[in-house]
Amino acid sequence: MPKDYSAFKQFTIYQPFDDVMKVSTDSVLLGCFADVEKLENGKALDIGCGTGLLSLMLAQKNPSLEFILIDINPNACKNAEYNIYNSPFKNSFSVILTSLKNFLEKTKDTFDVIICNPPYFSNSLKSSSFTKNLYRHQEELSYEDLIYGVKKLLKEQGSFYVCIPFNEYNAFIEKCREQNMFIHRMMMVFSSSTKSQPYLFLLDIRKEKVNEEEVTSLTIQDKNGQFTEDYLNFTHSFYIFAK
Repeated sequence: MPKDYSAFKQFTIYQPFDDVMKVSTDSVLLGCFADVEKLENGKALDIGCGTGLLSLMLAQKNPSLEFILIDINPNACKNAEYNIYNSPFKNSFSVILTSLKNFLEKTKDTFDVIICNPPYFSNSLKSSSFTKNLYRHQEELSYEDLIYGVKKLLKEQGSFYVCIPFNEYNAFIEKCREQNMFIHRMMMVFSSSTKSQPYLFLLDIRKEKVNEEEVTSLTIQDKNGQFTEDYLNFTHSFYIFAK
């Protein structure tokens, strides 16, 4: 299996398959953003698990969490299983080759935590590769289907952690409103201090409505192209270079 890999402080993500999305800054930030440390014996669902990165990040944060990971790509499931097996974490992990729709029809489980880095670029040109389209487009997992499924599977006091790019944010939030799902926390991520608008939103979405959401921001690089102190502090539990 080992070919290409990304090493973190407590585990390594091997990523040899061309049709499985590689480790990205967005996913690492989402894993850092998820607040799971205080959960006791909770259940977590990783939708579109890919390499298994997000589940392993949450397992590092909370050794009592029980995980189900789902993906429609056989190579992704194989990749996630390999990374889990080679990790130091003793959490309960179950990797299932299935779509969210099929999982929803068969499972009786509900979850304290659901996490997903969903497919983006709904208006972009389609690539020639069918498998990569499944990640780059919402044909297999539209925002509407994702939020509908999350609402069915999420416990009443549970949290749905998701990252959404700037140009998809309004469409995604509109779908949340239609399903009566509400933002509790939001982190706006700026790629550089020279940028006037965020490129990414990290969201904590729940069933319960709040009067005012908690909004914070994070800037990755300063004007000189160096990582900011805030970024290094935010990711220090995972990135080797973040001392």
